[in-house]
Amino acid sequence: MHLPLGTYSPQVKIGLVSASRDCFPRSLSEARTSRLLKEAEKLGLDLIMPKGESAVIESKAHAADAADQLNRAGCHGAVLFLGNFSPEIEDANFIRAFRGPVMIIAAAEESTETLAADRGDALCGLLSAVMAAGKRSLSRRIHIPERPVVDAEGGAREIGEFAKIMRVYTGITGATLGLFGPRPRDFETCNYNLASLASIGVEIEEHSFFDLVKEVRAAEHDDLSDIIASMRKEVGNIPDDLAGRLSAYERAVLRLRERMKLSAMTSQCWSEQEETLGHVPCYINARMAGLGFPIACENDAYSLTAELMGQYASDGSVTVLDLNHSIPKDFDAATSGLPTEDLVGLFHCGNTALSRMKDPALKHQVIMKRLMEPDGEPDITRGTIEGRIAASPLTLLQVHGQGDRLRAYIIEGEFLDVDPKTFGSTGVAHIPGFGRFYRHALLGRFHHHAAVAFDRVGGVLFDAMKLLGIETIHTPFPDRVPYPGENIFRR
Repeated sequence: MHLPLGTYSPQVKIGLVSASRDCFPRSLSEARTSRLLKEAEKLGLDLIMPKGESAVIESKAHAADAADQLNRAGCHGAVLFLGNFSPEIEDANFIRAFRGPVMIIAAAEESTETLAADRGDALCGLLSAVMAAGKRSLSRRIHIPERPVVDAEGGAREIGEFAKIMRVYTGITGATLGLFGPRPRDFETCNYNLASLASIGVEIEEHSFFDLVKEVRAAEHDDLSDIIASMRKEVGNIPDDLAGRLSAYERAVLRLRERMKLSAMTSQCWSEQEETLGHVPCYINARMAGLGFPIACENDAYSLTAELMGQYASDGSVTVLDLNHSIPKDFDAATSGLPTEDLVGLFHCGNTALSRMKDPALKHQVIMKRLMEPDGEPDITRGTIEGRIAASPLTLLQVHGQGDRLRAYIIEGEFLDVDPKTFGSTGVAHIPGFGRFYRHALLGRFHHHAAVAFDRVGGVLFDAMKLLGIETIHTPFPDRVPYPGENIFRR
């Protein structure tokens, strides 16, 4: 999904169709659908309905025509609203004929006064509709919310959530990732399996690092004054030599993005980037993340995919950070009441959008300088962003290959408003249940990178991942529930 710069998630069209079983009055579904539409309008939801008799499905002809109308209107997803019991065979026919995912919700009864004359029995009908779809192998494209029997207000909220889910689904199934250069030797676990990413619709384009270098060399001859002015406005004075290198790199990245219609990209760093181009890529990666074009490090296609999921779910910029270090018990008074095992230092060299940072500054990469420039002043290790990640809610997520499929994890928490007392683009996060989750869900299944969305979007991500076909999604267990294999005698 190639979005304009500054856009964080695709715009999606959602269709709505109702259904009525012939032994129930059609007017019951029509009235309930009308109330649902009014509540949806209050939330700013612009829904597309079939015109004519097919707005309420009662026959196979209605089902086929309703699906055809919504397909031709370009709907990415559809809501099938059971205004009463509904005709299960026709429900299944609509789902089969509509090209995209379908959310099914059922109308709750309104009041005791209407139970005798206007009872719709949609709670019962939902059982039949879902089973009829399953018998026809259509379950893969169906989304059922946790509370699918809804009044008009609740139904509108569920449609709003479905639209968010569809942003993730549509963006990921249309995503093209450009990978420039091989995975560095020291990052063996940042590997990827093409088939596992293809299983959710992600397209991978593998390119040589020298394709990126060639583009940079061409950009070095351009007038780059606009990029340099923009960078200096953000971070103050940048030495001319570094400004030239960074601006040429940014121009090259943007050209590759446009030419190849990329959704996101990775670049080889550690240490080919520095030796060949004379800088670390972090600051430019941060600028691109701020524009909705994330760039992952170490050729990490899994983290890049997770970043896109987080971006589409939160409709905002994202980053990738290491699950990096534990927090000492004497860290800070602000963390004294929190379990140490549920605090974690999240760090990376400096690829987080400046809008997410507190007092960011352009500096050199400390770890790389130790390795590559141990004795002199920093030169080729310059170009990273240092600073505290600002306090905010967060969602950590990651995907990883499981044969030719994917597994994933999701966990929520918050960045604390405390000084991390260390270098890099870093923050101290409180993630309830993290200690046990790290031990029993992450170790042995996932590598050290994690995508970070700056919002609590676990619910949207969970449902989107299921709709994408990811069957194994690790989430934190409540305190009283042991993980498989957990030694409850040592808790």
